[in-house]
Amino acid sequence: MDQTAFFVAFFAALFAIANPIGNLPFFIMYTKDASSTRIRQAIAILLGPVIFATIVLCMFFGSSVLSFFGISLPAFQIAGAIILVTIAMSMISGTHTEQVHAATSSEHATTPWKAAEAYIPTILVPLVIPIYVGAATITVSVLYGHQAVANGCLIGAIGVVAVICLMIVLCNLSSDPIMRVLGPQGLEIVVRVFGIILLGIAVQMFAEGAGDMVATFIHTNMSATAAGT
Repeated sequence: MDQTAFFVAFFAALFAIANPIGNLPFFIMYTKDASSTRIRQAIAILLGPVIFATIVLCMFFGSSVLSFFGISLPAFQIAGAIILVTIAMSMISGTHTEQVHAATSSEHATTPWKAAEAYIPTILVPLVIPIYVGAATITVSVLYGHQAVANGCLIGAIGVVAVICLMIVLCNLSSDPIMRVLGPQGLEIVVRVFGIILLGIAVQMFAEGAGDMVATFIHTNMSATAAGT
């Protein structure tokens, strides 16, 4: 595969999985309690480097970290699915009331950037992991990271990640006008609807992870049986 085809394939795969447009409602949901537009914009901007660093780390160390702890990608996928199921059910029931007023109050943060920095840890899970960076993102990052090293185009691959993260930032910066159009009731409806969608995503993730684990188990047993005979 030449470098141009590699970059196009990596961009397409990462864009489809990170889904900057499709994940915008989740960013809106997790930042709707921010006390001002400027704080929300600062959060959108700061999330970009956080997601970028997470994906780049996955490119280099994702499989090694999971292997060190004895965690397979299917198991990680199932764990992410369980987290998403919990969140989706709270979204659908209307009890998803995660608040971060302490992070955005004036006594804890004197500037929007300080407030945003305090806000980020409260939404790291599940907004960054596993919504933006889940098992599929780790898999794609590890796969294309290895290919980038082999093809001598690692800097270009990191550039692709940077472009995707920039698109995420730009999409998230558009959240304010969308929130103004929706209003509180419209936003609540969107949250519940996307709770159903998120539940579907979680079930799909769980099914794929469980299927991969079963397939690996069967393959391992068949290999052991063949080796014994």
